[in-house]
Amino acid sequence: MFSLFKINSKTALVHFSVWIIFVLYFAVSYFLLWWEFKPIKVSYIEPLISAIAMALCCYLIFSSMKFYNPSKKQYLKIIGFCFALTIMSLVISIFCIYQFFDSPSLVHYYHKLPYKFIINFLVLSCIMIINIFWNVQEEALENDRRKLESERLVRDAELYNLRQQLQPHFLFNSLNSIIALIGVKPDLAKKMTFQLSDFLRGTMRKDDKQLIPLADEIKHLELYLEIEKVRFGHRLKTHFEYDNELLHAKVPCMIIQPLMENAIKHGLYNIIGDVDINTHISMEHNMLTIEITNPYDTDQFYNKKGTGFGLSSIQRRLFLIYSRTDLLQIRKTENQFTAIIKIPQHD
Repeated sequence: MFSLFKINSKTALVHFSVWIIFVLYFAVSYFLLWWEFKPIKVSYIEPLISAIAMALCCYLIFSSMKFYNPSKKQYLKIIGFCFALTIMSLVISIFCIYQFFDSPSLVHYYHKLPYKFIINFLVLSCIMIINIFWNVQEEALENDRRKLESERLVRDAELYNLRQQLQPHFLFNSLNSIIALIGVKPDLAKKMTFQLSDFLRGTMRKDDKQLIPLADEIKHLELYLEIEKVRFGHRLKTHFEYDNELLHAKVPCMIIQPLMENAIKHGLYNIIGDVDINTHISMEHNMLTIEITNPYDTDQFYNKKGTGFGLSSIQRRLFLIYSRTDLLQIRKTENQFTAIIKIPQHD
């Protein structure tokens, strides 16, 4: 529909431009003829014929430029085309004038022919140049549109790929825990299997949604934490702090879960005793801020080997969605690690 509107608007503009040229050419030609022969009454037929010939040549330029756009080095072709159209406009005028005027009038027309040639050539050259610039601008805009569309498709494909990678990344860890629980705690293994099934089902339903309400993200996160609490029991304690009015804020789906997984990995591994993971969510100046804080063992933290997929995927996803690299921040104090993500909220 947009393309059809664009074509219609361009066609209307071409018609309007040709009519303007026709009216101006006729008015100027008639005025000059009247000024030369006043107070003798002059006929409007000769200016009308010349204006019609020019209008036809202008239409020919617009029509030919739809299928051929000369390159930067084809200046001679442009000049030659304008030269040929100028001769054609004069030939059409002379042929028609033969049908309406006597020999003295033709002699006067031939006397003015060099001036008419120059004027017609300049007018048609201007029309040609304007049309070439118009086509170049349209081509540049179309190339930009295709480039943006291509970049959007690549970005969407990468985002989809990142979301798909989140599933096996968490799935393998959970399956390993289920395998470990089957022998010693079969009931917990069964419970965890059902929870994992619900978690993955919810994840697949959200694959096609780029932004979801914070309330849905928190529900999905709570389901994930239930699975992790089966693995770690009473040692894992989580606390959330946020205002209810923030639940309508929009966030990328599964943007918090990798952070929470990272906090659990570094907060519970190699640390004895209970571990508190605190999540604080706030809003300021249309910027939703999510902070997840967990304790960690300083000596073990730097020696721990891992893929680092969680934080890197968040950094990449935030850049792809918001085109910003400052939305993920890491803050470390003595035995405490805080990951902060900021989600812009657009009205």
